[in-house]
Order: sequence, then C-alpha cells, then structure tokens
Amino acid sequence: MAKIKTASEVLELIEKSLFKDVDLMAASLLKGDERRAFILSQVDRLLIDKNGDTLMAMWLSDMFWTADNGRYINEQSPLMTKEGLQTLTKEQKSKLKLIQSIAGLCHDLSLHFMFDIKEAFGIRNNFQVSNKQLVEWLTTTEYEQIAMHTAYTLKKYAIEEYEGECYQPAQDGLAELFSREYCELIRTPNNTKIPSRAYVKTILDEMLRIERHWLQGRRRKLNPEVIKIHDEMYGFVPLRFSSNVQKAAQELFDYMEKNVKGRLVMKVSSNASWSEQPESVKRNRAEVLGKFADKIREIRTKHLAANWLNDDSLEFSYLMAHAEWYGLGLWNKEDEAL
Repeated sequence: MAKIKTASEVLELIEKSLFKDVDLMAASLLKGDERRAFILSQVDRLLIDKNGDTLMAMWLSDMFWTADNGRYINEQSPLMTKEGLQTLTKEQKSKLKLIQSIAGLCHDLSLHFMFDIKEAFGIRNNFQVSNKQLVEWLTTTEYEQIAMHTAYTLKKYAIEEYEGECYQPAQDGLAELFSREYCELIRTPNNTKIPSRAYVKTILDEMLRIERHWLQGRRRKLNPEVIKIHDEMYGFVPLRFSSNVQKAAQELFDYMEKNVKGRLVMKVSSNASWSEQPESVKRNRAEVLGKFADKIREIRTKHLAANWLNDDSLEFSYLMAHAEWYGLGLWNKEDEAL
C-alpha cells in the first residue's frame, strides 16, 4: 500500500474501512441527544470485531491520539495538524469532527481510561459506583459493549484507589472477582465468555457491596483505618461488622496510632535498595513491625477464636502491610471515605 500523506487520504481510508455503510455527512448534522446516540451506536459497533478484540476502535483512536492516559495528539497523523486540516473541504471537516468524537470515546474505552460521562452518556459526571445515574445507565443501556468496558474501567480505577489507600481486602476482592454463575474470573471484556449483562452486573454488585459495607462502617462512626483493619482480619470484605472483630480492630488501631504512625519515616535515599539502607533504618523497621506483630498475637488471643490470624495467614500479612504503610506516613488525614 502506498504511504498515505494527506489528511484527505487518511479521512477517505477511515471512511472506507470503518464507515462503509454509514452516511457520515447526514450524521454530522445531528445535534444534542441524536448526535450522542449516533456516536454511541458507532462506538459500540467498533468496540468488538469477529475475534472479540477492540482492534477497530484502537485503530481509529490511533489516527488521532497516542495510547496514553489523556488524549495526546498523534503528531504523525495529518488529521491532527493545522496544515492537514487546511486542505480539507467544509464537508470533510464536518465529518472529521464527528469521527474525532467517535474516536475519542473509542480511545478511552478500549484502553480503559476514565472519561467525561456527561459528555458521553448525558448523565452526571461522577465516575464512581456511587453515581446512581451511571449504575442505572450501565444496567439498562442498549450499548452493551460500551457498558462492559465502562464497568471494567470502574473496576480498574477502584482497584487503584484501594491500593493507594492500602485497603487490600477490597483491592484483591475486585482484582480476583469471580463469577460463580459462569465459573470465570472477571477479566477484560475482550477476554470473557460471560454475557454482557451478567458481566456488568457482577462488577457493579461487588463494587456496590463494598461501598455499602464502607458506608455502614462510617455510620458506626468508625475511623477509616479501623474499617480496613476489621476487614483485614477477615481477609476479605465481609457482609457485616462483628462486634468482637470491631473491638479487636479498634484496639489494634489505637496501638498503631500511638506506636507505628510515622515511625518508619527516616531520612534515607529513596533511590537506594533495601540492602543499601543504613543499619539504623533496618533496625528501626524490624523493631517497629516486630512489636506490631506481637500486638496482633496478643489481640488474637484476647478477642478472636483459635486458629484465626495465624502468622502465615493472608490476614496477618494484610495487617503487617497496613502497619508498614501507616508507619511510612502514606495515610491521608483528610480521608473520610474511599
């Protein structure tokens, strides 16, 4: 194939390859909800091909932007240069503007980046599962491919948020989310045999369950760290709070607040490996975390059933990771809810 050099040639290739039976000129005149519906219908179509991939959507995205988070101009494309645009007719520019809107949503959905849902869906722009409008849209829309990719993106960013807040039971629960009905882990929409409605429901149900649990803890006026410790003791996000486990979590948090908080923050080279850190840093870490481990053992004897929080358990490792995170000063004092 000859090298394509002009904006007109690139636009013609896009039309022939992806919009062969679509009247783009007529569609470019649409306004408001009609234009939004047209864009959504085209994005939904482009998000899947016969192999179950998003190759068409990603190819269109590449005609305009790089594959980075945020729409950074693909400087190699004549469609994104002032000189290239000047060569197009008024009608071509109208079609290009429409195609660029389609490509923008293709970019964000196929690469699973957050996007402006007010612009895309016409609903409140809050990319959180707490947004009831978004949950309703995802569970009722006819654009099922878009719903799947949006739900997966919600899951992806929730995992990142939980990781940043050291809420490991929720983080791991979402990362390893499993559909019992279809006996399959929830991976990307391109790598699942789960029907679209069930796929979206599985993600939203778990995210809403975690949120309800979190809000229940806040209604109990529990410190966010106490909620996390409570759940770490279970190794997962439970359905309800246990008074005994809550009591143990509060006691462990009180110790952590007094004896661990900020105690691992020392002036060391951030570029140095652990083996290169001063002996004073290593001794301090071993002492602070060693005493915290002893406190876990004391609390499990005092409050919990036998064989709970064994030293080699996932629950124990969650608590130790939380203590290290707290000791390094990574908490957010302004945090009221995840």
